[in-house]
Amino acid sequence: MAMVITGSLIRNARKNKGMSQVQLADGICTQATISSIENQNACTSVEILFAICKKLGVKITDVTQNTRYGDKVFSYIEEDMRNHLYTDANKHIDQIDCKKLNTRYLKGKYHCYRGFIELYINDDINEAIYNFNLQLTQYAAEEFTFYQAWSNLGIGLAYQKLGKLNRAEGFIDSSAKILAKVKKAGKHDMIVIVDLYVDIIAAYAELEKYERALVLIHEILHELTQRDLIYKVDILAELESKCLYAKGEVVQGTMKQFAAMFIAELRGNTELAEKILKRNQVHIVEMVKNELAKNEGHPTFVK
Repeated sequence: MAMVITGSLIRNARKNKGMSQVQLADGICTQATISSIENQNACTSVEILFAICKKLGVKITDVTQNTRYGDKVFSYIEEDMRNHLYTDANKHIDQIDCKKLNTRYLKGKYHCYRGFIELYINDDINEAIYNFNLQLTQYAAEEFTFYQAWSNLGIGLAYQKLGKLNRAEGFIDSSAKILAKVKKAGKHDMIVIVDLYVDIIAAYAELEKYERALVLIHEILHELTQRDLIYKVDILAELESKCLYAKGEVVQGTMKQFAAMFIAELRGNTELAEKILKRNQVHIVEMVKNELAKNEGHPTFVK
């Protein structure tokens, strides 16, 4: 669906920069696309519009008429956020003027995203907590939402950075409880919910709350199995192995590591597969190779 924009504002900004349509299009799109944007008030690509606005030094909110533009723009930001690509998300969110967001829901999402950017890009913990609290206290659209769960996790991670571990634990607990209600309501995409659970589990592991992490891991793995999904099962298996190792359950932890490696290969997550094979479990792999070498040329029976 095309985003409705005010093409005349793009044209004016371009002329104020002393640029031709060809110059504006260079490295972004075709001159015909610029012409279409300026004369027909539509752009089919958010990425192109982002690049144009950045080149002209204007915000995407300044040139967009569609009152629901935020849903489409935020989908790009959220994908980066969920994959911890905060630098990329920051480039996009800087194109948004929060004052022009027309619903509490969009404003809440904005401050949730901004909180993580402040936490991980600007390293400003106080500003991060401020943004998360804005989402929770002023812009929460419903009683329990995915973004409330995400913001609670953000505050927990912020307090963890400050070394206030009891506070961190409390907010992470709140995040897990809210997310459980969101999942039960079935109003949010399961893939997105799994992403947040992975971050919550990792946070529990960092706080050495291994039993809580393991309970969540088993719960999510059960859900994924029921839905016939292997999404992030490799990452969950590796997190489980770390918890088991920390509890002194070395054999079980090692088995989970290899399970994580095989599933990672199946999912195309070569980075995780190679990390386990070449770094984490290299000693086990070498031991197996040595044992196999002893039986070179002899038949092997599997009963």
